[in-house]
Amino acid sequence: MKSQRSNNLSEELKLAGASDTEAHELVAVASSLKHLKDSRSSAAKSMRHGQLQSKLRAFIPIGLTSLGGLALGMAVVIFSQTVLPGSLLYPVQKLSDNVAMSANPDYRGTVMMKRAQEVKQLIAAHASPNLVLATLADYRREAAAYKSAPANYAVFEYCKTNLQQAAATAPSSERQAINKTVSSLHDA
Repeated sequence: MKSQRSNNLSEELKLAGASDTEAHELVAVASSLKHLKDSRSSAAKSMRHGQLQSKLRAFIPIGLTSLGGLALGMAVVIFSQTVLPGSLLYPVQKLSDNVAMSANPDYRGTVMMKRAQEVKQLIAAHASPNLVLATLADYRREAAAYKSAPANYAVFEYCKTNLQQAAATAPSSERQAINKTVSSLHDA
């Protein structure tokens, strides 16, 4: 194909009045210019490719850092689901529970059961009365909000059982608060 182009160019040059020697020399010059153009184009492409790779390399650490941060954040949220009130990660648990309830209001029953279980665990661990009462207050807030939705009897029974078990071993001031909360469930 290359020789055919050269022949076509040579013929056009001869038709334009060039001699055989001139046509041959001009075809050689045109061929050299073509090679020069191809090499420049290749060099430009190579340069653009190198610049693109350089820019992409700059984003790799940012991307890896972002993925690492996301993975670490997810691990913290997952781990926070197992901690008790008073723990350093408990605010993360409450925040993630609030986000989950915003996305799915039915999750409120799960949070309510979790708070009742936490009251029971805090009593068993002989936690400070302020911590127990604060967790019980969180439970009451969730129960009040849950009552306004279509109630689930099983959720309330689970909570009632946990709270009654906690009251059975709680000191008197906490026992009174727990019993008052349990009796408020019956009023529902």
